[in-house]
Amino acid sequence: MANQWTCPEDPPTLLTTTVCLSALSKDMRGELDLTDRIEKKCPKPECRTLTTVHRLLVEMAPHDPCDSSLAKYFNGRLVVERLVTIFDQDGNHRGFHAGDFQWFGQGVQAAGRISGMTNVGTHRKPVFEPCQECGDRGVMEGRLCGSVVETEFGELKGCQVIGVYRIRFDPQEGGAQGSVEGTFEGVIVCPCQA
Repeated sequence: MANQWTCPEDPPTLLTTTVCLSALSKDMRGELDLTDRIEKKCPKPECRTLTTVHRLLVEMAPHDPCDSSLAKYFNGRLVVERLVTIFDQDGNHRGFHAGDFQWFGQGVQAAGRISGMTNVGTHRKPVFEPCQECGDRGVMEGRLCGSVVETEFGELKGCQVIGVYRIRFDPQEGGAQGSVEGTFEGVIVCPCQA
């Protein structure tokens, strides 16, 4: 587990390494449970923030046609025991989040980190169809990166999972709570075994 939090993102390493990729495409449904909230004030520069801690638990189901045959082993449950978010002012404003995950699949377990932005809309004009505004509330978007830490399958040993997620939740001033749903798109990155 030494490389548990390491993502293969060094350009020279990417250029010289031979890996195999398999698509991961999952639909997410689950719960976001608020476990703590802390309001903070800073006199200089003057600001007010809300820090929340949640437990995120989602079922990861296959999304055809993009899910690969190797991805079936990752159907299962993703758990983030401590998802920490810092909001500007309150839970209805922009924030950023991070947490460590455990992904329990079918004969495989991965672990790593998620991190991203909260209450933002990246799918907006003028580049994309106007399905979002820049301050879209009730949305978490970010990156997931981790490593396979246990597996029954030789082809998954030494592999990593990398992807992006988009989760919709019901925003609340004091911190969200309740059901969530989302999408995950990524890849399984496995070392060449030649």
